[in-house]
Amino acid sequence: MVNQIQLLRPKQAPAHAHEASVKLRRPILEEADSATPFQQMVITVWRRKWLVIGMSVLGGALAGFIGLMRPPLYEASTQMIVALPGSSTPAGAAAASQDSLAAIVDGHLTVLSSEGNLRNVLAALRKADADQPPAPPQSAPRRIVGAIAQKARTWASGLLSLIISDQQDAVASSETKDAADLRALHDELRVGQELRSRIISIGFTDRNPVRAAQVANAVAAVYVDGLTQQSRASDQQELTSIVARLPETKDELAQATAQLQAYRFDNGAPGPGSVDDNGREIADIGRQMSLAKTSLADVETRLERISSLRDSNAPAADMAAAIGQAAPIGPSAGTGTPVTGESNLNGRGPATEEIDREVARLEAERQVYQRQVASLQQQGAALKAASADAANRLSGLRALELKAEVISQRYNYLLGRQQDLEQRIESPQADVAILSQAMPPTRPITQPAIFLLPPGMIVFGLGTAVLLLARRRFDRTLRSQAEAEAALGITCSGLIPKIARPSARRLCSLLLGQHKALYTCAVGSLLMNLANARLRLPGVILIMPSDEGEDKTLLAWSLALTATRLGEQVLLVDFDQQETRITREFRNEFSTSRINGSVADFLIDNRSLAETVEEMTEIQVGFMPAPPVSRDLLHLIAMVDGTKIVDKLREKYSLVILNGPSGAAGPEARLLTSWADAVLLTVRWGATPRNIARSVLEFIGVEEKLPWNLPASPSSVLTQVDLKQHASYRFGDSGDLLLRGL
Repeated sequence: MVNQIQLLRPKQAPAHAHEASVKLRRPILEEADSATPFQQMVITVWRRKWLVIGMSVLGGALAGFIGLMRPPLYEASTQMIVALPGSSTPAGAAAASQDSLAAIVDGHLTVLSSEGNLRNVLAALRKADADQPPAPPQSAPRRIVGAIAQKARTWASGLLSLIISDQQDAVASSETKDAADLRALHDELRVGQELRSRIISIGFTDRNPVRAAQVANAVAAVYVDGLTQQSRASDQQELTSIVARLPETKDELAQATAQLQAYRFDNGAPGPGSVDDNGREIADIGRQMSLAKTSLADVETRLERISSLRDSNAPAADMAAAIGQAAPIGPSAGTGTPVTGESNLNGRGPATEEIDREVARLEAERQVYQRQVASLQQQGAALKAASADAANRLSGLRALELKAEVISQRYNYLLGRQQDLEQRIESPQADVAILSQAMPPTRPITQPAIFLLPPGMIVFGLGTAVLLLARRRFDRTLRSQAEAEAALGITCSGLIPKIARPSARRLCSLLLGQHKALYTCAVGSLLMNLANARLRLPGVILIMPSDEGEDKTLLAWSLALTATRLGEQVLLVDFDQQETRITREFRNEFSTSRINGSVADFLIDNRSLAETVEEMTEIQVGFMPAPPVSRDLLHLIAMVDGTKIVDKLREKYSLVILNGPSGAAGPEARLLTSWADAVLLTVRWGATPRNIARSVLEFIGVEEKLPWNLPASPSSVLTQVDLKQHASYRFGDSGDLLLRGL
């Protein structure tokens, strides 16, 4: 944007303007030696370092006071161990611990912190407090010191509660005492698992270490007692059920035993040995029958062989082989003639008789074997029938024995379970046990008050720094020449220091008598910045305000007094119809003659300068009073030719200063800009918002922040500058130079 401004800037100034200054000047919108954001943050905080340090000390003091007023807190803890479900083997126990440990421990943790368990604990604590004997009285000094400390702590707690927790106190006051005590017990109780083990830790925090240990032990004891009572009640209920079932089971056992004995008496009740003997006899008979059948088959085969040989008239050798003899039979054995029936027509031969005897013997053997097989079959059938009958009687006996045995086992189990339950009822045990009881702690868990000092100082210091940075970030006022030029788009000609209790006499003494004063140097520098290349001042200077106040009037009189030191004939024309205090003082102190004329008389009524200008011979300044409030200033300015008026004024005065109207800029201010060679816009340092100043410039004709749209050369000036505070910002502009001159 700066480059575009340089390209668009006209090569020649307007005819009515003075020659442009060729002095070395920083371009508009360009900030010299701009600091990084971090440097700006450091500078902002460093400017108010004493405030930050003071707030840090205050924060540390408040933290230490709160730490001293806060009573120390003690935490006592007791430990319980959880029993795993029983298992007969170590491997089963390990598997059970891995699978069910987390669920079991979570269940105990949930029940420990439940409302029902806490109510039981609260009841047990109240009972213990009621049974506890009163504490012995303390000595008088200790009692007095304790009362004072208690009152101080009560006062501090009340103050903190009023500041921090008013709403919580209102809610607590509406609750019942039981609910409040239950909530306090729940808030101060800590229940957790030690790592991933079976150990549960119960902690309680209280101001009294003995009370903390008492509550922690009470929570564990009440929980264990509750589980013990539940286990005893469950065992008692089961024992009652078993006792009720024992007579019925005993009657069933007696009935089964009677049935077994009656069956044995009625059926003989053969034992397992007789059944086995029958089986062995049946097997022996089967083997004998097999042998007899084999022998019978052999005899029948031989008889069939002999019969077939006889029918076929086989030789004697074959017959002998069939009969089973080794030598031939009869006298014809050597001849080899067959034995036929024709050879024995008249009588039986010896061979034939021998064969008949052998056949008769085989027939006898066959009959013997047949009778033997039949006898064995009868014996086997009898044995099988006897065995089947014994098996039937034995199966009935076995069924009755099994029934009696089952009832007997059930009865024995009930008896054993009854004994176990009676023992458990006499000495009940819970699933958890107290591993270690809590002892009154000796060291508090709260940090000492001295350890609260650094956090308090850091928090308050950082908070103050953050507030300072936020205030600086949202500060939209103008404090440096670079900011003014960047925000307004026009040159900032200088900074005017703030003077205490300005008055006409003090201002004349300062500007005309104290040539090395900061205010004198600043006004002189501003006036010279308005000069052209030949160090000639502009003929007409218009001073416009950006807000209400006496800054512009004070600056106008200051420029007039400073110009008299340069030998200029100065006329101050006042267009401010609201006559300010400084103007009244100048007229009262230095006017040689008071006239009734004003600017209106000079513009409209064509009265001469001598009739409308008050001469102040002592300070060599002419003053033309402002028109009265009843006159329309816009009408006065619009009805005259500004060029002719200015020419009349220049005939007698080399420098004319126009003190513009006060308040918000109006159309009359826009018309007055055409009269002036230079326009000064006064901006109060650290007070005037930049948007207000921009609005004034836009209203008087500065469009798009291009200062050459006006016939006069506008510039701004920062007034009421606190140089020491300005130097703390480290802007590096003319304010720092003025302060170094001091």
